[in-house]
Amino acid sequence: MRWAQAQQAKVLHRMEIVFRDDLLQDIGREDPGLTFSLAAEEAAAILCLPTNTAKMLMSDAGQLCSTHTTTLAGLEQGTLSYGHVQTVLDQSQNVPEAELASFEKDLLEMAAAGQTSSQFRVKARRMREKAYPETIKARHKTAFEQRRVCLAPDEDGMSWLSALLRAARAQLIYTQLTTAARGEQAAGDPRRVDELRADILADLLEGGEAVGDDGGDAGGDIHDGCADDGLDNGGNKDAKARARARTEILVLINAETLFGADEQPVELHGYGPISSETARRLARQAAHWTPVERHPGTDEILRVGRRRKVPAGLQRWLRARDGTCRFPGCRTNAVISELDHTKPWSHGGTTDHDNLEHLCRRHHMFKTRGFWKARQRSPGIIEWTSPGGRTYRTDPHLTLVPGPAARNPAAPDNPVALEMSGWSSVGEARNDYGENPPPF
Repeated sequence: MRWAQAQQAKVLHRMEIVFRDDLLQDIGREDPGLTFSLAAEEAAAILCLPTNTAKMLMSDAGQLCSTHTTTLAGLEQGTLSYGHVQTVLDQSQNVPEAELASFEKDLLEMAAAGQTSSQFRVKARRMREKAYPETIKARHKTAFEQRRVCLAPDEDGMSWLSALLRAARAQLIYTQLTTAARGEQAAGDPRRVDELRADILADLLEGGEAVGDDGGDAGGDIHDGCADDGLDNGGNKDAKARARARTEILVLINAETLFGADEQPVELHGYGPISSETARRLARQAAHWTPVERHPGTDEILRVGRRRKVPAGLQRWLRARDGTCRFPGCRTNAVISELDHTKPWSHGGTTDHDNLEHLCRRHHMFKTRGFWKARQRSPGIIEWTSPGGRTYRTDPHLTLVPGPAARNPAAPDNPVALEMSGWSSVGEARNDYGENPPPF
């Protein structure tokens, strides 16, 4: 297995060289960072990995095949695990070039002494801090620039919200949450400390009293996908809630579940299934609806109700259909992605559902500059061609059921695209419910 990991590193490094020196020679001289990104995107698509994971592997491969060939040899011979290799590479950052080989040798000797990857990580870090204390400031500055907040969906209607912060600040926040939780327990609160830390953090960020402590999700005002959380149990907003920003969410629920006839799971855009009880709590505050008609047997989308302002309704539908950026492997939420014409508007592309898709800013740039090419062979199904000539297909989060004309190709004019889009009155006229359509 370790030998195979070493071969993968060699191939990944070779891919980077091919993209930089052969396939994208001119761009490689102009912008080596861009050619690295394009090579990593191709590797991610081939290996079915997230882009950032492929970037990390390709970056590791570049170091192993250039400055850390001894470490690569140890991996190939099976004396090192990939966890040990990553520790060597991490702790070698900012070490003076003239001293890098000797420092790598010292690390490898320590790794060979029967250390697990976790044990080796701790000892290697101590060795690094002792040998090169002057690099701490530079490394901390680099790490500080990577601070961020992450949202990761979990099971059973829960998600992880985490933040990468300065160590001292993170420790202070955690200590304050723990102190507050212990105080609540001392006052008679029956919740566990872990529960209290989470609830107190949510209360502070929401700026009001939490609504979801009974095991459900927090309620809130929904304005056609816009949520303004922070209602108290009586449904009245306090001053803090009035001052808070409105946030957009999208919930897909069928009529039977909405009115309590069944308990089918409901789709929370950007997360996945949530309980029907939670969805009804959100829906009770809804001010506007966009009707979506589904096939009763397959739950596939048949058509979407129109609104007076068609572009806004079409945008909502595309956000629900795509879910995320439509580039292979990308999971950037459609809410923060950009709508793009698959066939450019300047080249005759139409503004309809079968010529639009969501792309994050980065992948939008890749397509606009012609590195990756996209085609919608059928509505919502996008075929991508990479700079290396490989093809990949991405499917929408929600699918469409073809109209009668699609099932009968001999039908006149074959208006399947219009029938599926829901924005044109093909066949029987449909009602326009204006700004406040009822749910379907």
